[in-house]
Amino acid sequence: MKRKYFYRTAVLSLAVLVSAIFGTSSYNANAAPINHSIHVNGTSLLKVNDYDVLYCTPIGPYVNEEKRLMVPLRSVAELLGAKVDYNGKLQEAKIRWRSNEIVFQKGAKTYKLNGTPAQMDTQPEVIQDAFVIPLGVLVRSMNIPFEYMNNKVILKDLAFDQSKIFQKVIELDRGRSIVDNPSALDIQNFNLVEEKNSASETRGSITVSGLNRTGSTIKEGKEDLHIIGFFNQTVEMDADFASVDIPDRKRPKVNQEGRVSQSLSYLKINDPLQYILAAGRTLQTKNERK
Repeated sequence: MKRKYFYRTAVLSLAVLVSAIFGTSSYNANAAPINHSIHVNGTSLLKVNDYDVLYCTPIGPYVNEEKRLMVPLRSVAELLGAKVDYNGKLQEAKIRWRSNEIVFQKGAKTYKLNGTPAQMDTQPEVIQDAFVIPLGVLVRSMNIPFEYMNNKVILKDLAFDQSKIFQKVIELDRGRSIVDNPSALDIQNFNLVEEKNSASETRGSITVSGLNRTGSTIKEGKEDLHIIGFFNQTVEMDADFASVDIPDRKRPKVNQEGRVSQSLSYLKINDPLQYILAAGRTLQTKNERK
């Protein structure tokens, strides 16, 4: 038994990323979540500080027909600590981060940055009432720090940890206190399945795999492929510390360029999934902590 705390994508092309930040995707945007189920297979496209963002409601990061990485605006804003206003009548979204303000409109290949019109080569969409925007336009226009590594866009700024989402995740993620390499494992493939039954119970399972990027073998007892389910009312993750009645999970040796996978299952009633996050790291062993 594992203790749990309570409370969507594909490989990028470097050439395309250099020109526009994004590349091709195996994420099927047409397989967006419906009222009763979620079925997603993909690979990680987006990372914010120490956590890969695998899914955010109602659709995770995906690449559109113009090969631009698209993200739900409100979800990304919540993760970064930005402010969003959405006008449903005009189908217009306004996002503010630090001193910058950007305005997008559905179906328009123009946007306004601090009141000045600008052009882009794709257009925002509305999917299941969520305003979805090209991430590249957002990060470049608003000077949001980012880098490209291991086939994904990584947004990096200590300020992101102060968003309400990451404050709660960091508060509950006790394993952060004994991390010795926060990027030892490159989060790659994932599978998310969620089904709702007639009793309004939602059963879900997320399986994530990671690749050893350390350049050497990860010793037994150190691997920590850590999955976090962030719901409307609760947060679930495996405990990284053993207790009297719950032993620590097995942490296998991972060879150089080897792969490891972990799964997290959940049962919810009237508590919809908001985010799936994952951290690919190694921990200090008990002997190393002495």
